[in-house]
Amino acid sequence: MKKNLIYTIISTAALLLATSCTTDETAEQVTGNGAFQLSSDKGKFTRAANTESTFSKKTAYQIYAIDATNSDFRYNYLTNPASSDAITGIESEDHQNIEGIEINKFNGKTLSFYAVTNSTEEPVEIIPNGKSAPTCYIKYKDATTPLTDVMWAKKENQSYLNSGIIKLLFGHTLAKLNLYVMKNSEYEKTTVSLNSISIKDYPDGSLNMQTGKYNLVNTDKRSQECTVYSEGNQEVTTKAAVVEKNNVVITPMLFPTRKENLQETDRTNHSTHIKVAVTIDGQSTTKEIEITSILAENTGNNPTTKEIPFEFKSNHEYDMVITITKSSLVVTIVPRLYDWIPDEELKEEDEVNGSMTISGITWMDRNLGATSGDPLAGDQAWENSRGYYYQFGRNIPYYINTAQDDNGIIYALSNGNWHLQESMPYPHVPGYMSEKPRTSNQSMARNPSDKNLYFNFCYGSNNWSSSYNWNDNKAQPCPKGWRIPTSNEFQLIIPATEKAGDIPFLKSHPSETYIEKENNDPETGSSSTYVGVKKNTWTETTVGITNSIYALKREGTDNAYFLRWHIEKSGKYKLVNKCTTSDKGDPYRNVLVISRYPATKSSTLTTGNVKYVAKWSHPVEQIKLPISGYIHIGPEHAISGNTNYPALIYSGSEAVYWTSTTNSYQAYTVRMKFAGDAASNQIMMYKNEIRNNGCLIRCVRDTKAND
Repeated sequence: MKKNLIYTIISTAALLLATSCTTDETAEQVTGNGAFQLSSDKGKFTRAANTESTFSKKTAYQIYAIDATNSDFRYNYLTNPASSDAITGIESEDHQNIEGIEINKFNGKTLSFYAVTNSTEEPVEIIPNGKSAPTCYIKYKDATTPLTDVMWAKKENQSYLNSGIIKLLFGHTLAKLNLYVMKNSEYEKTTVSLNSISIKDYPDGSLNMQTGKYNLVNTDKRSQECTVYSEGNQEVTTKAAVVEKNNVVITPMLFPTRKENLQETDRTNHSTHIKVAVTIDGQSTTKEIEITSILAENTGNNPTTKEIPFEFKSNHEYDMVITITKSSLVVTIVPRLYDWIPDEELKEEDEVNGSMTISGITWMDRNLGATSGDPLAGDQAWENSRGYYYQFGRNIPYYINTAQDDNGIIYALSNGNWHLQESMPYPHVPGYMSEKPRTSNQSMARNPSDKNLYFNFCYGSNNWSSSYNWNDNKAQPCPKGWRIPTSNEFQLIIPATEKAGDIPFLKSHPSETYIEKENNDPETGSSSTYVGVKKNTWTETTVGITNSIYALKREGTDNAYFLRWHIEKSGKYKLVNKCTTSDKGDPYRNVLVISRYPATKSSTLTTGNVKYVAKWSHPVEQIKLPISGYIHIGPEHAISGNTNYPALIYSGSEAVYWTSTTNSYQAYTVRMKFAGDAASNQIMMYKNEIRNNGCLIRCVRDTKAND
């Protein structure tokens, strides 16, 4: 599945002339011998807005350009004559291109480019492998020198049509650890000092130049112990603090786990171990722990679990919080960088992708903070797709405490419209992750990096300062190159009104179908037609577990398009704390699926032609929005208490997504709900959202965002 990240390839006649030497060469370019230049970009996508996208000048790259039709690495067409050797390119001083390329013409060939760098002036060691892809040999130098970051890029199937600047988007081949340390409350009055931290890793690895993955051999074993922090004397407190030495934060790199489909028997070879030396009240001691995960197995009525190695992934960044207790170490690991080494730039072809592009707006394939981009892949994937919750204008991610059900699924606690205390939000900020919600909105932090402010979820007042907003793209929680959509942009993929988005047929729509006409939708001057169809009216199109809505947007224009909305559930497993009929919720993990289809200026949509007017079973693109609830303020339950506090409600049957558009002291959101209170069941744009609710975020692509 492509991740649909857009990067511009520039092609101008001026550039071609500038790189040509003779009139004959200029003529050759017209027949397929176009010239090119290579440039680099760091393919790192985090929530931080200050991520550098350029490498240091004089950074060395090892680069291949091979014939895409046969993938023969014996002939690197960047060298003259073509050979099995990589060519070493150097980052230019102005960061505009990679210098040192001997040959820069396609010469009638379709080329695939592969490159690797360790972000220094020292080239990576390349080992040829005949016609097959060469490998980069990466190893630990000794037991006290951590790995150097190694990055890899590919750009495949390029031809003279791509003449100009070809950007190589680099992703990290290793995993990065952000180390935090704290002591358990039982040591609150005890002096604890951190002396050293060691990790156990694979001693070396062979990185495949064509795939960007490390080759797996039977002898692979995490047997190399490396001390990543030593001779320190960092005081350990009951709040998580970054591990640092001489004011330098310790962030070691780690080989990704090489084996797939991990089993309990793989622990000996593929588990990472963490060893910590501490001094407790003057006494030195060493504690060690194996980093594992719990894997659930469905075995009928007797579900079982097994312990397997924790799977570290390339191009992922992990917060590792090490807690020192009297009996052992406790290690909590949370991914904060997602699996986004892009396949390629956006392709102009009709295929279903994880993201959707309409009117130049590309939507992220997952919620902000989610580690899964496919909520329909299963129960755990749905839980991993929810991401974090945010209050309007604040970039603090909030999480809900989790539990494990009988099948081993880790899920966020929520039960219909009950405001459970177990469902309260907590800030996902190391050192403050146990801070409970507070009623005062004074001195509340806006960013995770703020100092001497409150990171708590604040719910005491709706009238927040106007400075807490997302008007400025630089002041948003989305990654660099992404931002929060406006209400107008969301209107491109959402029904315009409650009646248009009446997916449960509760807005005076008693028949098997309904039709609604909307003006100024999706923008001023446009019009749209919506047709709702009950689930069993005809089998082919009314997919999912609910009714479907069909729309023709921008009707009568050259850029008209069809949309369909329906809801699907991720598996049949019911939550332990499921919504009951009396709670007016739904016990399943549900997903709103939005599908796009081509239309023309002459296209129409009626209750009569809706069945055949588009190929509904073959969407051009889809976007899947998990219906993961939202954080609302209220009593635990109408019959059990009167104390108001925020909690996650309606997980599975209602969701609210933020836009960046304000409305006085309130804001615009997209609300989707198909169970619960009948009066508010629909998919719609809502303009009066209370800013201190906790809602989800789905970012859109903007190459200028967070610059």
